[in-house]
Amino acid sequence: MKSKRLVSVEILFLVVCCWGLMRPVSGLGQTPFDENSLVRQRCGACHKLDTQGRLEVIEETRKSPEEWKVVVDRMIRLNSAPVDEKDFPQIIKELSRHLCLTPEEMSRIAYINSDENSQYREIPADDLEKRIYRACVRCHTWAKIASHRNTPGQWGETRVMHLALYPTAVLQMREMNWPEEFQRLEEHLSRLFPFEDPRWRAWMQSRPDPDLGGTWKLAGYQPGRGYYTGTYTIRAATDKGKDEYLIEKELRYETGTSAAWSGQGTLYSGYHLRYALEPKNGGRSIEGVFDLDTEEMGFSGKWWEVVQDANVYGNEKAYKAGGGAARVVAVFPQAVRRSRSDLQELKLVGVGLGERVEPSDIAFSDPQISVRTVSRVNADELLLKVAVGEGAAVGLVTLKVKGTACKEPLKVYDRIDAIKILPALGRARVSCGPAYPAQGVQFVARAVHYGPDGKADTPDDLILEPVKATWWLEEEDTSVSTLMKGLRLVGIYPKFGREVDDDLKYLNAPVDNGLYTPVTTYEPLKARVQHVEGTGLIAVGASCTLDGKEYKARALLAVTEPDFIPHIK
Repeated sequence: MKSKRLVSVEILFLVVCCWGLMRPVSGLGQTPFDENSLVRQRCGACHKLDTQGRLEVIEETRKSPEEWKVVVDRMIRLNSAPVDEKDFPQIIKELSRHLCLTPEEMSRIAYINSDENSQYREIPADDLEKRIYRACVRCHTWAKIASHRNTPGQWGETRVMHLALYPTAVLQMREMNWPEEFQRLEEHLSRLFPFEDPRWRAWMQSRPDPDLGGTWKLAGYQPGRGYYTGTYTIRAATDKGKDEYLIEKELRYETGTSAAWSGQGTLYSGYHLRYALEPKNGGRSIEGVFDLDTEEMGFSGKWWEVVQDANVYGNEKAYKAGGGAARVVAVFPQAVRRSRSDLQELKLVGVGLGERVEPSDIAFSDPQISVRTVSRVNADELLLKVAVGEGAAVGLVTLKVKGTACKEPLKVYDRIDAIKILPALGRARVSCGPAYPAQGVQFVARAVHYGPDGKADTPDDLILEPVKATWWLEEEDTSVSTLMKGLRLVGIYPKFGREVDDDLKYLNAPVDNGLYTPVTTYEPLKARVQHVEGTGLIAVGASCTLDGKEYKARALLAVTEPDFIPHIK
């Protein structure tokens, strides 16, 4: 018969063991999804509370709001999750509130959250990333992978899910043993993109609960149209729930034109704003995604037209006006030239700068640059007349107004060496019916200074302001060259090149102010070899005359098929 002391020790041992099993490892304590939450009600049918008090699988991963939408949508399509259209937005808000990325984590992958025809190019940084690119970025973007922060177990389950639902991945990656390679990468993925992170825990504990209501001053740049300023007027939509807002947006372009929209927005995770706005006076619907800096009450991000045939989008920043600290939203143009006598104009946009701003209130990091006059355009915009002395250093220079710095540096140059077309490789998509309209590319030609080393395409190059250019298209020869044809005669068969390169014949279309929109569709063209569709690789050219000298530039343009499964990005 056991002694009472031994029994007590055994009971204590069992209690300690059970406590260890029940202790949550997510850093959130017991599940944040109480019985009244829609996540618990709609997702709990399959995802039960585990022995640690967490919803199985759900509380082993953190994601961006965009990726939570993809996951919940997949649960509905494949697993018949009981989620209707009315509940869907609230479930995404609940998941994003408690199982989110930090602002710092989001900043690394913010480019993937916008839905325009993005021209962003991802490039692996090291050998490990090259392995992940080969195994994963064949189908997904790097940013999609980085949008998931999983426990080691869930990274393993990701491999199992692909084998179960997408077994063709094994054949598509047949140059490797994909299941084994992914298994070897699980440890690295768990380290690169972990669920548990002390920085996330600390941020969750100190995360503020911001109120976006009020007027915000904005400034931005739209490729093909130029700089603009404007305002957001944001009001809480209390009848629609917490973190729901009514938004009005007004823009005034430097060319004199204007635009206005109104609609609704949602704040996810306490800092991630997404909105959908309708035009007030003609035009097109737009969407936007912005991340909020709660300390400065300023947000930055991108908006775009929903229909992307014209590739219309804008990069912008905004700060909340009234009662807060002084902030410089933007200064443009963003490049100034050294000059012995000429004064140059800069527009400064800010909030809380005071009723009077004198030239002596504005200082550049280079004393060879000074403000001669200041005139007020309106309450939040100033027009500066600036002298850039011949002794000013070529490169980057910062500006402060009453001690408040503009975060974006200006560029100082003394000559123009070339022009450059951006993007260097544009990607357009052909149309495939009303559900998949064509997606164009907005090219921009910019002046370039080669920097201190005087060499083209090196890190010290200064990319200057856009230039007004003449545009055209030309063939990019991808056919088998004469030399390659000669090699074939002696039994050597090159693995690149085509017998006939006729892409320009079918892809030719106007390039209006740098904008190219495909005119072909995703259907076989009987006149083409093998009846291929209207896709291919061509080149776009631009020329302009600056200071009496003609400059030319060339970029590539890939016209490809529609994006039939955008959520896989």
